[in-house]
Amino acid sequence: MHDLLYIHGFLSSPQSTKAQQLLAWAAQRTDIRVHAPALPVDPEAALAILESTRQACTTAPGLIGSSLGGFYANILAARHGLRAVLVNPAVHPHVLLKAYVGEQRNHHSGVVAEVRPEHFRLLERVESVPAHPERLWVLLETGDETLDYRQAEQFYRACALDITLGGTHSYEGFLRKLPAINEFLFE
Repeated sequence: MHDLLYIHGFLSSPQSTKAQQLLAWAAQRTDIRVHAPALPVDPEAALAILESTRQACTTAPGLIGSSLGGFYANILAARHGLRAVLVNPAVHPHVLLKAYVGEQRNHHSGVVAEVRPEHFRLLERVESVPAHPERLWVLLETGDETLDYRQAEQFYRACALDITLGGTHSYEGFLRKLPAINEFLFE
């Protein structure tokens, strides 16, 4: 049995399309147990939840992180030598998220949380160049309307890159990639 930790993005949740696709796909299998915790906007609290979830796994988990979740997956992969798939990952979120200072509503739960400047300091402090680029596979779609895929292409240039023309920030090809993702994480 393999543990797989799905890490959603900023203002997203385990109810996101990708998380639900992953859960439905894994339900058809007997060899994968998916963990998909709901994360708060506070990065310190989010990282604590992710560390706790990782520790609760019975095997070294494979990681799938989307957007800000990709940023977090890179951190966990570096800290613990894990394999990770980063889907349209956020690069330099301490800069990207400054436009969101103040109260923000979660897209799925409706919960309102405050994004504060101290969140950016922590994000900048924990940002990490890939420690083990051979353990990361970065999936990018050029049509990402939220993040410029070229930033991730540059930041993760030492990693395996899969760049698809078109698409969106949601990464439209996710469901088709799940067998290859599974193979990469647990080969």
